[in-house]
Amino acid sequence: MDRCHIFNLYLRSLVVGVLIALSASESLCTEPPASETADPHYEDDNASGFFPPTGAITLQQALSAALLGSPTLPSSALEARAREAESLQAGLLPNPALTTEVEDFGGSGSRNGFDASQTTVSLSQLIELGGKRAARIRVAEAEHDLARWDYETRRIDLLTGVTEAFLETLASQEKLTLSEELLNIAQRSLETVAGTVRSGAVSAVEEGRARVALSQVRIEHEQRTRELEESRLALAETWGSTSATFTSVRGDLPAVQEPAALEGLLSRITSNPDLARWTTELEQRKATLSLARAKAIPDVTLSAGGRYYQDEQEGGVVALFSVPLPVFDRRQGEILAAERRLRGARLEQTSVAVTLRSELARTHEALSSAYRQAIELRDRTIPEASAVFEGARNAYSRGLFRYLEVLDAQRTLFQLRADYVGALLAYHQRQTDIARLIGAEPGLAADVPLRNAR
Repeated sequence: MDRCHIFNLYLRSLVVGVLIALSASESLCTEPPASETADPHYEDDNASGFFPPTGAITLQQALSAALLGSPTLPSSALEARAREAESLQAGLLPNPALTTEVEDFGGSGSRNGFDASQTTVSLSQLIELGGKRAARIRVAEAEHDLARWDYETRRIDLLTGVTEAFLETLASQEKLTLSEELLNIAQRSLETVAGTVRSGAVSAVEEGRARVALSQVRIEHEQRTRELEESRLALAETWGSTSATFTSVRGDLPAVQEPAALEGLLSRITSNPDLARWTTELEQRKATLSLARAKAIPDVTLSAGGRYYQDEQEGGVVALFSVPLPVFDRRQGEILAAERRLRGARLEQTSVAVTLRSELARTHEALSSAYRQAIELRDRTIPEASAVFEGARNAYSRGLFRYLEVLDAQRTLFQLRADYVGALLAYHQRQTDIARLIGAEPGLAADVPLRNAR
């Protein structure tokens, strides 16, 4: 077998081998990774078998339902997985290039046809220099970490929203119970006043006042019932339901404790995901700057192959080395932009830290105020108002007071009790806000025992 025939076989084998490699790589690219298909957290929405909670639920049950059924979290989780795939892509080497070139054919004279043609088949490979691939991987990994921070932010925002909706529902239940108690008292009072009027002890005007008071209480009871239903629907919405399948919520709203010192809370502000993510953001900006600087270093392209001379029935080896000359484009603008964005990220990190600390201080003051108000109402104001109401009722039964005095004492007592529920709600809401500011999981005394609870 002559040298020309061997060289021709070599060229054909080279082409066939490259085609086989390309076909195999295409089949690999179309097959999803095993880890992607086996991960249960990223299956179809209905695959988890989520069912809305029923019966009387606690805060922990509501939080679990929201994490399982919320329609907002899956998109953030998939974005994090997409960034993970991009980091995989960033680490891949550039593909080699197959080049086939035919020269000196289809001309005139001896160059007519392919008798005097030259066929060149070569493979070329781009060689990245300056650490571009490593820098590209660092950028992609940092962006993946940022996506995970975005997921964590959305997760803790969801838990905070669920806790707030749960507290609103719990407070609405308390207010409705208070309204029902007031309705029963108003009905009994009307019966008592009506009997007194029939006996001729008081004027019929007293009965009219009692009827007006009862009508007002009924209107308020209807309003409280509507507010509770709205709160229940808002809570069910957090886990993606359009109706409230649970019957009630369970929680110890009166369980309060003296707020922790502000200094200790400020030391935990770095756990806030809105602030903690900026450490990763700075790493991403630094990696972007390193990548921009690496791009200023030219890459090298190496090529090798064979050339076959048809007229002479001979072959030879062809090699090529090429490198761009960085005369005009040295990535000056890209480097400058990356440097400025890095400085901007440092300033933004400082700004976010200052804003969060100020917000934490304001929230802590509101929490302390709600705590003091709740304690004052519980320990002093409401007991005194209750004693006044009982005294007014006893005095009215002996004919010493008019019904107007009883009605005024009753109104004052139940308004104070409603204010107490409002103060407790404000206390737990501010506790929830502080938990969000320090990056802690929200909770309630009914589910998590509190130290020094009163």
